[in-house]
Amino acid sequence: MRILLALALFWLSFAAHAELPVRIEAGYDILTRGIKLGDVHEVFVRDGDQYRIQSVTKPVGLLALFQPETIVVTSEGEITKSGLQPRKFTHQRAKSPGKNTQADFDWINRTLTVSDRAGIRQLPLPQNTQDRLSVMYQFAIAPPRARLELDLQVTNGSKLQPYHYLLDPTQHAKVPFGEVRSYYLHTPPQSTAWKSEIWLAIDHEYFPAKIVLTEDDGDQFVQVLRTLTIQP
Repeated sequence: MRILLALALFWLSFAAHAELPVRIEAGYDILTRGIKLGDVHEVFVRDGDQYRIQSVTKPVGLLALFQPETIVVTSEGEITKSGLQPRKFTHQRAKSPGKNTQADFDWINRTLTVSDRAGIRQLPLPQNTQDRLSVMYQFAIAPPRARLELDLQVTNGSKLQPYHYLLDPTQHAKVPFGEVRSYYLHTPPQSTAWKSEIWLAIDHEYFPAKIVLTEDDGDQFVQVLRTLTIQP
């Protein structure tokens, strides 16, 4: 299952470390065609100028019966004037270790080392590169206010991929706890049905409230925010 948690940006102003949340806990539902496939539980922790994020995805319903797989994704690194600066990213599957990936960031030498079933490779590391988990929390730290477009580089531990998003600051998103005012991000039209969409909850620290990934064949996966606790 390819769920895009992917996304964030070329940063604007960055708040002082003391103003960053100490802890963020979020719960998401994953759905396709209105059927719930899984639960996601995420925890962001700040310790001084260091951060760690863990995301655990577990299947529910029939998917849990036929594919009882737990996915654990982690990101850890430093908090700098530019925002989150990842040091290490891991994507691990309990029952399918062959699908595990890892990325190590060397900011001094500007190299990104990725590791997957194909082996270990080194890539150039562009400024402000994020991983697919840290990128989501950068929105809460440095909201994309007054922006109409965003360009970013994101790694999933296997490759480094550029993304381009258009913004609309006047949208709303329906989530289990109500309707939220949102910044709406979406990719431009592609040659296939592929599309990535994100709704950032303006009144909830610009945290991602809803993410929709449309695959090349038109199939959609939806990740919608169910619970959110932010400890200042």
